[in-house]
Parts: sequence; C-alpha cells; structure tokens
Amino acid sequence: MNTVKITLVSLCFSLLVACVTVPNSKQDDSLPKPPQGYSWTISSNGIGSFLKPKSWYVKEESSKGTSALFISQENIQTNGKFITGMSINRVNNWSKTHSITPSNYAKEFAGKLSTTGEVLKKGVVKGNFPDMNIVRVKSDNEGVPTIVHNISIGMDSSDEVYILSFEAPESEWDIAMTYGSPMLNFFFLGE
Repeated sequence: MNTVKITLVSLCFSLLVACVTVPNSKQDDSLPKPPQGYSWTISSNGIGSFLKPKSWYVKEESSKGTSALFISQENIQTNGKFITGMSINRVNNWSKTHSITPSNYAKEFAGKLSTTGEVLKKGVVKGNFPDMNIVRVKSDNEGVPTIVHNISIGMDSSDEVYILSFEAPESEWDIAMTYGSPMLNFFFLGE
C-alpha cells in the first residue's frame, strides 16, 4: 500500500515546498540519498523519516496518543535533556479528544508560540498539502537566550497534528543552523 508522504524542502527557509509519494516502506533504499554528513532516521513509532547529523543522538517515545522523536547534539539518555536539536511530536486521532480541526489547531498553536518571546520569523507555507505554520522565536531557556524554529502542521485528512521544533542557544544559532537547515528543510512525515 502506498502512503502519501510529505517532503518539505525549502532553500534557506525561502519556503519552497514539494510533495511526493513514497512507498510505505521502512527501508533506507526508499529514501533519497542523504546530504553528506547525514543519515536517515526512520522512526519506529510512525512519525516519519528525518535527517540526522553524524554523531548526533536519537530518542523516541510515545505516550497517550502522542509520539515523539528527538534528534540532538547532546545525548538525552545521559543528560536527560538537550540544548541543540530537533524534536518532532505527532498526535494521532486528533478529533477523538479535540473539537477543533488539526489544521485550525496548527494555526492557533503558531499564534500561541508567537507570544512566547521575540518573533524572528513568522509565516504560512501553502501548497497542495496541509499548510505549514512557521514561527521562529527568541526567548529565555533557564537563563540562556535560545532560538526555537517551530513548524506546526495540521493534517485534517489523516486526523493528525505535527509539531517540529529546532532549537539552540542564540550564541550558537548560526553554527547550529548549518546542521538544522537540512533537518528542517527535508523530511518525510508519516509511516
């Protein structure tokens, strides 16, 4: 069975996006060749396939209908948290516990994120796929100025909400984004 997967491609956050169909297969050979210095991480909990910089760490967890994937520079298993990295959350069967549609929630969530700090970037990417609501915010994380680039996607057709976030301390943001840009710009959602 084929499943439509969303490939998100944007050059330097210029918001260029493409949609492709990929076989429902959890094999690396069904994915495009990763950029040099990266490998594909295929989540076991159905979130999707994401680029992982070599030597970075991966952690997955699921609880109460939400699946999470973390790709981080620091080892979450050892440290209990990360400072630089990406988190992806997927909520399945959204309408069972919420009265708002996934797409409307994604818009509202982006609006709420805009109130959490200084907004550095905000927009909506529209196309022949669910809208991507993008908000980049600078705020305080335990006394450390931190930048977080958020993407919220509500998929009404599959009754799912995806929240993707890449974060790093402001003082390390430019270096961190040399890793983060490919991670945020090219990924597949879903199984």
